[in-house]
Amino acid sequence: MQGKGQDSIATRSSSFIPIPIAYWTPETRVAIGAALSYNFHPVTSDTISPPSQVQASFTVTQNRQWYAYAPFQVFLKERKWYTYGQLGFYDFNYQFFGVNSEVESIEERYDVDINRFRLNVLRQVQGRWYTGARVWAENWRPHEFTLGGEFASGKVPGGLGGTTIDLGWIVFLDERDNVFYPKQGKWLELVTQHSLGDYGYSRYRLDGRVYLPFGEDIVWANQAFVDVTTGDTPFYMMTQLGGSKRMRGYYEGRFRDRSGGLLQTELRWMPLERWGFTSFASAGVIGSTPQDWEGLRYAGGAGIRFVADRQKRLNLRLDVAAGPGSTQFYFTVGEAF
Repeated sequence: MQGKGQDSIATRSSSFIPIPIAYWTPETRVAIGAALSYNFHPVTSDTISPPSQVQASFTVTQNRQWYAYAPFQVFLKERKWYTYGQLGFYDFNYQFFGVNSEVESIEERYDVDINRFRLNVLRQVQGRWYTGARVWAENWRPHEFTLGGEFASGKVPGGLGGTTIDLGWIVFLDERDNVFYPKQGKWLELVTQHSLGDYGYSRYRLDGRVYLPFGEDIVWANQAFVDVTTGDTPFYMMTQLGGSKRMRGYYEGRFRDRSGGLLQTELRWMPLERWGFTSFASAGVIGSTPQDWEGLRYAGGAGIRFVADRQKRLNLRLDVAAGPGSTQFYFTVGEAF
C-alpha cells in the first residue's frame, strides 16, 4: 500500500502491462515466464485510492516445475476498503528435511500439485490501521515420494495431502513510504486463523517491520516474525525458516515445525543512481510449541541491487547467503522484506 494518490480523474485510465519474468532460487533454479498486469480504478472519481491491480502469470522452471498465478488488490471508497488475495495452480517439487530437523537429518524429494485461493477483505479503522477477515483454501496432493522414506511411510503430518479451509481475522498497519523499497515507516500484521478442512489447527502470527533512514542513501530494515500453530497442523502449513524471504542461506522449509520465531536485519546502501549494496543477518528458533524452542539457527550474507524501475523504486536483487553447512544464491525482484 502506497501513499495517497492525488492524481486527477483524467489521468486515472486503465492499462494492460505485459511483464517478463526471470529469476533464480535454490528451489527452482532458472525460472522464466510472463505476466499481464491490469491496472485500473474501480471508481474514477475516487482520487484518494491508489490504482487497483489484477495480474495473470505463467512460469516454468529448470527443475521441471510450473505454476499459474493470479494475485489481485483492489482499493475502494477513498482507500477505506482494501481487498487482496490470489488464485494459484502449482505443479512443484521440493526437498523435505523433516520436522524440527538438524543439519544431519533426512532429505527427501517429493512432487506436489497445489490449488490455492486466498482472499483478504480489510476495512480502515483509523489512519493506516485496517482490520478485517480472511478466507484461505488450499488443496495439496503430494506424489512421487522417495521410496522407503518418511512420506511413503505415512509418518509426515499431512504427507498424504488434503484440503485446508481457513477462516481468520487480521489487524494490519502500513505506514511505509513505498511498497517495494521502503526508506522509512512501519508495517505490522497480526493474524488469528482457524481451519475447517481436513486438519483441525489454528494459527497465531505476528509480523512486524521497521525501516529507519540514515541520510539519503542508507536504510536499516528490521523484521520480527512469530508464528505459532496448534492442533493437527499438516507439514505444509507449519512454520518454515529458509528461502528467499525468511532466513536466506537455507533451502525453503529447511527448518520446519508447528511454531517458530525469527529476527532479520538488513543494511541497505544505495550510493549510486541505479546501484546499491546490502548486508543482512537472521536468527531464528523453531519447535513444536514456544516452550520447545531451542537450537538457534542463523545465517547472513550480502547482495547487490539494481534499480529496475526508478519511479516505483523496484529493484533486482542478487544475494549470496550462508549458514552452518549451507550456502545459497538468489536472483529475483524486490526485497526480502
